[in-house]
Amino acid sequence: MLTSKITLVNQQQIEDILKEIVRSAYEEVKEERMMLCMECGDVDLYIATTNHEEFQEAIKENFELDEFGEIMDHDKFMGLMEDLHECYVELFQTSGLFDYFPSGFYQVNGEKVFSETDMLAPKGIFFAPFDEAKINP
Repeated sequence: MLTSKITLVNQQQIEDILKEIVRSAYEEVKEERMMLCMECGDVDLYIATTNHEEFQEAIKENFELDEFGEIMDHDKFMGLMEDLHECYVELFQTSGLFDYFPSGFYQVNGEKVFSETDMLAPKGIFFAPFDEAKINP
């Protein structure tokens, strides 16, 4: 599933970390009974991994580091992060943990309403991408 422009020395490890981040996000939003906005930063790899030490160390294994342990080729790193972000979003959509609601019109409480953004919600909690569209409020 994970594809990138560079060959990763630890592809499976990185994919496993991403899957665990998705599972953790699911547990959190399931408990809170909330949705995730696909365009609002709710499903953003950079935000999710900024302080994720295991992920950061796994990424560094694929690059030459300077004397301070920082990645030297920033452009190559940013390209990898873009590729991984695409995979991350796909994991949310294909994990089986979330219902995906693309932008568009939905019927809620007898009214036709429009969602401007793509949304994700814990599976089986919402029938449309709106707070008032909970299956069992």
